[in-house]
Parts: sequence; structure tokens; C-alpha cells
Amino acid sequence: MSYIKCFVLTILTSLLLIGTIGTWYSRFSSNSLPLSVSRVVDGTSKTPAPTTPSTCQPAGIIVFIKTHKTGITSLHCIFCRYGYANKLSFVFSTRNTINGHIRKVHLSQSIILPPIGGVVNSSSKYNILTGHVSYQRKTINSFMEDNPIYVTILREPATHVESHMNFFSHRKEVMASMQAFLEKPQSSKKSAGRNNQLREFGLSFESTLNETIVNETIMRLDKEFDLVLILEYFDESLILLKNLLCWSFEDIVYLAQNQRTTRETITDTFRHNVYKWSNADYLFYNYFNRTLWRKIRQFGPRFEVELAHFRGLLKVHNNQCRPFQTTSSIINSNLTRLVYKTRNNTQLCQQLTYRSGDWYRHIAVRQDPNKFAKKFKIDEQI
Repeated sequence: MSYIKCFVLTILTSLLLIGTIGTWYSRFSSNSLPLSVSRVVDGTSKTPAPTTPSTCQPAGIIVFIKTHKTGITSLHCIFCRYGYANKLSFVFSTRNTINGHIRKVHLSQSIILPPIGGVVNSSSKYNILTGHVSYQRKTINSFMEDNPIYVTILREPATHVESHMNFFSHRKEVMASMQAFLEKPQSSKKSAGRNNQLREFGLSFESTLNETIVNETIMRLDKEFDLVLILEYFDESLILLKNLLCWSFEDIVYLAQNQRTTRETITDTFRHNVYKWSNADYLFYNYFNRTLWRKIRQFGPRFEVELAHFRGLLKVHNNQCRPFQTTSSIINSNLTRLVYKTRNNTQLCQQLTYRSGDWYRHIAVRQDPNKFAKKFKIDEQI
């Protein structure tokens, strides 16, 4: 009996050992590398790129609703580069020949570029809308191919107000409005920059002062948008965007565009005052910031692997393109922004330095060569 017990015990121990080895082999196989294995040396990622599921089909029907002063130019250029490379048609203005934005003008056939190889009429359909436009979903959808993916981006309210008031030269007005509100909270004085992010989605200023309406609007936008990016976590947001659109890592590489060379120091007092004064934007931002991180948690451990690979890739392209910075005036000589140039003549390096105006000129010539080829002196090969 003792011999049989020893024999059984030996068999069970062997099976347990085999199972343990199998578990550890699975854990450290190439399909589930832990983050600590990923290394970036001299700007080169030493781990293979995470693969995209073979069943995934790249998306090319996208609406990007812009909010002013939220890092939109960098994201805009990503969409332009992808659409241009894949010969997609953009909704851009023919009247604003600086960057094609439509802004507050009503979206209509009379003011936009024709699609590639076509003319503008009631049946014209487009792939990408990434210029400034009022958020009127029904109208926008009438111009787009079926089932567009809707995305936007938000920014932490205090840094947003600082950027907005200095870029548009209304700092004095903003600070006076904020002080009046703090002294008399029931004051409903309208001021540029106050709750401006939420107002760009169609909410009136008066409605932004009603917390019930604000919360209802936030819930509605959560249903209407496929992804809301957060500027403070731009790289993390781009990983979610890449997977939503089924794009490659190369599709989302970027150089930060339109950055100011100087910024005002944001104190804790200023931040807390902005949160009270611009409370609708505070609620708006907080909700979608939490939503972003919930999606990241749902993504699972592989998110950190993709993020590390992506940041390594950004370093690689930065080294290869060797961009250098110059400055240009934004509005006046006292307000300047960084402008990238490159000594590398590869198509990707050149395109990474394109600003919104550069992209507009190339896209306008492609979609309406008769009108814009001579004006912009670009020989566009479709």
C-alpha cells in the first residue's frame, strides 16, 4: 500500500510540474510580452509591433468636430495625412483658402470643394470632415458617406482658458468676467472662453449655466461620439483612436503642431477659479477624462505594450526626420508658435511638418484642380 501511495504521489507531482511549465511558457510567449520586456534604445523599439486583428477593416469615414485651442491641429494633420494617402474626399471650404475651415458659416454645397473626380450637388458624399464646422449632426451626416465615426478632443479647463484668452487677445475681458462672478456667483455675464468647449457643441451660453441641461447634454454627446480624446493624454488617446479606426501605428505618428513658444503660469488659485467660473466645461472635461481611462482599463494589459511601442516609434521618426524648430507670428509679433521644418526629403518627413494650410492646398488642388492648381502652384498627381 505504501508503494502504491508513493507511485501515485510521484505521478501527481509530475503532472503539476508539467502544468506549471506550460503556464509560464504561455505567459512569456511573444503574444503576451510583459511591458518590462519592451525597450527603446537610441530611439529604436526592440519589440515587434503589436499586430492588428486580421478581421479589422480600416475606417475611412470620419467626422472630427473641433474645439478651439485643444490641440486640434496635430490631430487634424493626422486625419489629413491618412485621407490624402488613401485618396479620400474632404469637406473643406472653397472660400477660406487659408486652411479650408468652414467655422460658423452654414454648411452647404455652395461653399465646399467637390469630391475627388466629381462636382458638388445634393448627392455628393465625402469621407472626412476635419475642418472647423458647427456641430449640426443631421446636416453633417447628409454630406458624409454612411455611418461616419465621430471623434472630438477636450482640454483641461484652466489650461484651455489660458490658451484661449491669450491666443485671441481677450485676457483682460476674461479676468474681469471671472472676478465679477467670484464676487457675485449669480452673475451670468457672457465672456469669451467661459464654458467655450461645451458651447461649441451647440449649447447656448445660458444653457451652460443650468447644471441639469449640462449633464443631459454630456450624456447625449457620450452616445453620439465614438471617442472623445483628451489633450493631456494625447498619446494614450491616439492608441484608442488607432484601434477604433483599425489603423496602423504609422498612421498616427505626429509632430505637435501650432504650439506657442510662451505660456502663462497657471496657479492653483487660477485653476480653482476657472473650475467655478467655467463649471460646465469642468463637468464636461471630467466626465470624458474618466471615460477615456475606463476605456483604457477595458483595453487590458496590452494597452501599455502598444503605448510603449508607439512612443518608441515617435522617437524613431523624430530621429529620422531630424526636425528643427523655427518660430512664426500667430496674430502679432508678441505671440509666436513653433514651426517644424526638416532636412529629410522623404515624403513622410515632409508631410509630418505640414501645417493645416499646407494640407488644405494639396487637398484643394486634388479635389478641384481647375480652380486651385494655378493658384497654389501644386502639380497634384491623383
